[in-house]
Amino acid sequence: MMRPRPSVCGRCLTHSRLFSTTAQRTEQSQNAPFPPSAGYSRLTNRGLISITGIDSTTFLQGLITQNMLVANDPNRSIRRTGAYTSFLNSQGRVLNDAFIYPLPGAEAQGAESGWLVEIDKNQVPVLLKHLKKHKLRAKLKLRALEEGERTIWSSWKNHAEPQRWAAYSLESESPSPFSPTSEIAGCIDTRAPGFGSRIITPGSDGLRTYFPDEAQVAGPEVPLDSYTVRRILHGVAEGQAEVISGSALPLQCNMDMARGIDFRKGCYVGQELTIRTHHRGVTRKRLLPVQLYDLGQDAQSAPDTLTYDPSFQLTFPSGEADIVKAGAATRRNRSAGTFLNGIGNIGLALCRLEVMTDIALMGEAPARPHEHHFKLSWAPEVEQPNEVGVRAFVPPWLRDFISGGKEEKPRKPEVEGERAREFVEQLEEEEAEAEAHRD
Repeated sequence: MMRPRPSVCGRCLTHSRLFSTTAQRTEQSQNAPFPPSAGYSRLTNRGLISITGIDSTTFLQGLITQNMLVANDPNRSIRRTGAYTSFLNSQGRVLNDAFIYPLPGAEAQGAESGWLVEIDKNQVPVLLKHLKKHKLRAKLKLRALEEGERTIWSSWKNHAEPQRWAAYSLESESPSPFSPTSEIAGCIDTRAPGFGSRIITPGSDGLRTYFPDEAQVAGPEVPLDSYTVRRILHGVAEGQAEVISGSALPLQCNMDMARGIDFRKGCYVGQELTIRTHHRGVTRKRLLPVQLYDLGQDAQSAPDTLTYDPSFQLTFPSGEADIVKAGAATRRNRSAGTFLNGIGNIGLALCRLEVMTDIALMGEAPARPHEHHFKLSWAPEVEQPNEVGVRAFVPPWLRDFISGGKEEKPRKPEVEGERAREFVEQLEEEEAEAEAHRD
């Protein structure tokens, strides 16, 4: 099957100034190499916070969506594995997507317990402030790790090959995939099937210093933008350019599918709205991978498959941008989604499932997205903006999750709590106001 070759017409290239950008974003979008089937990448865009002390586990338990205790354990044992998670504000919106890891090796010796928290590097000072606000009298120490103190890696193999640590789970007796004295931390990256592993190494040395055997870590080291391409193709959001701080809901960012939320754990900041949204059984917006294409070529239709084309050159908007139906006669064109970030001809967007996909929600008739073209909505002050088409794709694992009925059905309203109901009503009012402003 021939791959579609999206291109940009001359007018689009001429009017690339229509998007306000930063130098970093423009640089990233130029000819990022396609990721290999097996490889690893140094994640220089991520930072680490150390949390040590006797209260560190209970402290995190009250702040994150992940459970710090072993599930279904009557002894309430502390988990011994790393995991994907998120920090929420009191309204149930994501502050930071994160990974947590038990503090490895010598650094953990002498401490009652300790954890490493991995987040967007630019958000480290912001999250530290948030943690200190909730620290109160808790016996713990907070510290942002210095540059070069530890290195964060993503490692992956061919999906057809068995993954290292694939059998490693929360209930494992081993404190980590490595020896108890190892200075290395790691966990399975559960944000998409077969997405790979997360590894934290001491210092700034290359990963091969610690994993010379290809049976452990396969493939070559690739640049960060190549990892970004792979991540977007899998529909995986990362960092606050894609998980908008204080705006996104965890279920909209697919954190329920990514095993980043434990719906059985006790109270934590933002729990009420999260639980309420989960029990309603429907999430109308989901974060999806999208492909950009040229609407100016009449002979070219929307792409049938998600395909990365490194020759596609386009300067992306800084921040969020509306996706609307193409060819609307008036400005009152309801948003079909929000474009968040991209590289080359692909990106991530928060999409209305019933508008941009063929997924049927709660017995509703499926949409017909193939009958419509969608485009990025440009700033109204720009004269005669060009149109860039946007096509959303639903990853198979996400489709199976929704269509297979894994989203929990709604429960009786009387058992859900009045306060949670108020949060949902507030959320709906905020979304209605936002749409009114866009109109």
